[in-house]
Amino acid sequence: MNTKRFRVAVAMMALLTACISAGCKKFLDLDPLSTWRDETFYSSASEVEMALAGIYSGMANDDMYGYKFNVVLESGTDEMYTNASAANWGAARYAYTSSSDEVQNIWLHFYSMINLVNQLEKNLDPQMFSEEQTNLYLAKARFMRAFAYFNLANWFGPVPIRLTPSANQDDNHVAASPVLDVYQQVERDYLFAVEHLLHANNPDYVPGEPNKMAAHGMLARLYLRMGGFQPYLAENEADCYFDNPGQYFEKARQQCEIIIQDGWHHIVPYATDPQSYRNHFMNYLQNRYDLRESLYEVSFGNLIEMGLNVHGRMGNINGVEFVGTSDIPRGFANVNASVALYNRYAAEDTRMTWNIAGYRNNYSSANQRYTMSYIFDRPLHQEFAIGKYRRWEPTDMEALRTQRSIVDAPYTILNNVTGSATDPNYTSINFPLLRYSDVLLMHAEAIIGGRFGTADATVEAVNSLNIVRERAGLDPYIGSTQHDAFFNELVDERLRELCFEGLRKQDLVRWNLLREKLDQLDEAIRFNSFYVETDAFHQTYREPGITFDRSRHFLLPYPLQEVTINTQLDQRFPW
Repeated sequence: MNTKRFRVAVAMMALLTACISAGCKKFLDLDPLSTWRDETFYSSASEVEMALAGIYSGMANDDMYGYKFNVVLESGTDEMYTNASAANWGAARYAYTSSSDEVQNIWLHFYSMINLVNQLEKNLDPQMFSEEQTNLYLAKARFMRAFAYFNLANWFGPVPIRLTPSANQDDNHVAASPVLDVYQQVERDYLFAVEHLLHANNPDYVPGEPNKMAAHGMLARLYLRMGGFQPYLAENEADCYFDNPGQYFEKARQQCEIIIQDGWHHIVPYATDPQSYRNHFMNYLQNRYDLRESLYEVSFGNLIEMGLNVHGRMGNINGVEFVGTSDIPRGFANVNASVALYNRYAAEDTRMTWNIAGYRNNYSSANQRYTMSYIFDRPLHQEFAIGKYRRWEPTDMEALRTQRSIVDAPYTILNNVTGSATDPNYTSINFPLLRYSDVLLMHAEAIIGGRFGTADATVEAVNSLNIVRERAGLDPYIGSTQHDAFFNELVDERLRELCFEGLRKQDLVRWNLLREKLDQLDEAIRFNSFYVETDAFHQTYREPGITFDRSRHFLLPYPLQEVTINTQLDQRFPW
């Protein structure tokens, strides 16, 4: 991690400049930049809010939730795979090393966020605010620190715990703490957050910031991870679990039930709105907040409006193919919805046609015209794109479905936000981090104790599953409530509901199912009727399953620059 002394004033200049140019007079009373110091900066509400905005924006760039963390590193599961064989997409195929940009940059960004939190925590002047306001500021910051450490532990395992600001090179020399210790630090920060954060229904709550029920949900996610498989904790995989893992599922259940029994969050049922799933995601596309279902999200649109230099590429990198000229809602379709996901949907499931686009717009430079094609029934097509964050769609889908291809077909821009609609690379599309449907599915899983529990599904577990199913237009679950059968149903349901939301790979890791699902994916590819042995794209889809090595790929290697700078951190075998 870069240990040069960080000054919040520098990091927040973009916000300050934007607010001044927009006429935000409350910022004009700040001291001149030359007088800003770490120890005095956090002495007014505007300064603390600027510092918090800087922490939030740490997730809103190409390296993080712009696309490299939540798309590239998340690829290579039964959810999605890349169609790109180029070296710069190697991380999506498990072809990364300790010097790969994707590996180095998520470490750097998460620890930069942590350092910002530590600075705020150290320098916040409680004499300038009420106790309630001081704790609220700390709760927002500690929520973000917990989020950062949780992801670091999930992806790297044991990592250094830093709870004070880094001021010089010596501060960088910190040994990795056992992963249990990291998770316990995450727990402490989230527990503080649930006590002091505002509820999202509070009139003073600012959408896009951490809130009380989001912290409860993140605690549930933490506890499910603590109760699951812990990669490389011991030589024998059967011993790669914390002591008494059942305790964590009970804690996860309690956290989910706090949210459920609170009663404010919900999902709009199919009976009320048959397009409920689609309409919820339209909110992310159009920079609207559906606080009832979305407990927490990366707010690209809001941060852009605040004047921060953030970069989101949702719907662009992982969007529907549309390239060729300017002034179009460009999509590159660098990753595909997997054939395994396609096979998991029932025809009547309304989520299928939203999560999988099934169309493309291909430009011919020869005649300078576009040909829109219907490919929904060709799941191995090289541009079988993700639809969840689509920037555009055919104006007449039924005509396209009937005719299969239409030259210069009309289309509708869905991400119709000013400055984003036709930007060639960046979009304002927000990215969900925790939705209420996830809370319901975590609740059902917690009740049965995860993969290796023994409890059968209760009425409450089935009800939580059925709320999610009903919104998708499906009948109530009538399958077995026996533990293993119900768990397998939850594995599939989380895929159908939460695909492309940055959760699948870590779900498969904590269940110790990643290898098994990659094998099943390879089989689904090879036995699909469109599979061709000599097709280069089809072989690229298979590459993650071929490359994956369970002795190393459950976790990322420590970044090369970190083990070089930090003399207390040794690279993990076999990296």
